[in-house]
Amino acid sequence: MAPEPVPPSRSLAWLRTGTDHLSAHVAKIPEDRLDGLIALPGWTAAHLLTHLARNADALGNLVEWATTGVETPMYPGGPAQRAADIESGVHREPRAILADFADSAVRLSARLDALPDEAWTRTVHTPQGDAMPAAVIPWLRVREVWIHAIDLNTGATFADLPGDLATTLLDDVVSRLAAQPDCPALILRPGTGTALVTRPDAADAAEVAGTTAALLGWLTGRTTGAGLGPEPLPDLPTWL
Repeated sequence: MAPEPVPPSRSLAWLRTGTDHLSAHVAKIPEDRLDGLIALPGWTAAHLLTHLARNADALGNLVEWATTGVETPMYPGGPAQRAADIESGVHREPRAILADFADSAVRLSARLDALPDEAWTRTVHTPQGDAMPAAVIPWLRVREVWIHAIDLNTGATFADLPGDLATTLLDDVVSRLAAQPDCPALILRPGTGTALVTRPDAADAAEVAGTTAALLGWLTGRTTGAGLGPEPLPDLPTWL
């Protein structure tokens, strides 16, 4: 069962704190080290910052769609143009990359704050063509800023997430994994809260217990699951 949609007021609050958290970790990287590799295979900090800037603008397109009713895709040029924009953006001067990251976050925040109340229920579409209410837009950015802060390799972890956000994110990640046909049957037992299952009808589900932060690290592919038990842990598909 999919988790309940997150109310925009909660997502916007998490987005504000998450953007500040991400920006603080970006500030730990010297300008002349943006070409250093990070936790995402093959990507540098410049790749990730450019991705985050283009993602902010793409989500701004969805806000425009919800505001005007005129179809405005996240990435008008499709996946190929999205990848090309990231790759070309990497070769800019470090100050330009950092300014683009910061300015795009401000633009998205302003657009979300200006969205009329009645527009939150309007339907927009993901790049995959899935319909969703505009109320989901800030949640998509919440995931981006909190998880990618970890990918920078500057010390951020899932333990930094506010408790209610970590619980909500765990529900979302498990729901998305459960929708994958190759997801194994799991019973996930966080240190607090209710157990989560991926295959309710399975009789041979593997039980995995640990903190919410540790489970998030493993389920999102950011850690190997060290400290979770019992081992060995099953292989997982990509959650997103």
